[in-house]
Amino acid sequence: MDGKPQAAVGVVDSIPIVIADAQTFIPLQVINSTSKTLLLGTDWLDKYKADVLSSTRKLRFVSQGKIIEVDVVNARDQTVKELISSNSCTL
Repeated sequence: MDGKPQAAVGVVDSIPIVIADAQTFIPLQVINSTSKTLLLGTDWLDKYKADVLSSTRKLRFVSQGKIIEVDVVNARDQTVKELISSNSCTL
């Protein structure tokens, strides 16, 4: 998370993740960190046919046959507060 390699202290299978109105599932690798950041790996991007559109700051993916598109928010640009909109994805 801070640029240094971190070993997973455990893995939890099939954790539900809700982005916009789409519920997806991931295996969650737990690391020692105080950050609330969730990283979606290339396996998730591949599974949900996701595209990160950096020119428009959007994340587009397919869930249950529907195309979902959400705004991408850079975590470094955020102050310590909860995101209000559920149609945002922090990267």
